[in-house]
Amino acid sequence: MAVTITKASDRWFVSFKVDRVCQITEKSIDVVGVDLGIKTLATLSTGEVFVGAKSYRKLESKLSRLQYRSQA
Repeated sequence: MAVTITKASDRWFVSFKVDRVCQITEKSIDVVGVDLGIKTLATLSTGEVFVGAKSYRKLESKLSRLQYRSQA
């Protein structure tokens, strides 16, 4: 470890230099790619699709009509 103290323009600065050993981590083989899209919220590289809130809004009027009809 090394410490340097300097003064510049009536200001003091302290710098630290630290030597450390970095541990190498193992690479994970479980990787999934995610595509954020316009038609769907997300599609995984495994093929799994997540439907977003826009799809709900698109079908909201149809849902409300069906709910109204089921009350009668």
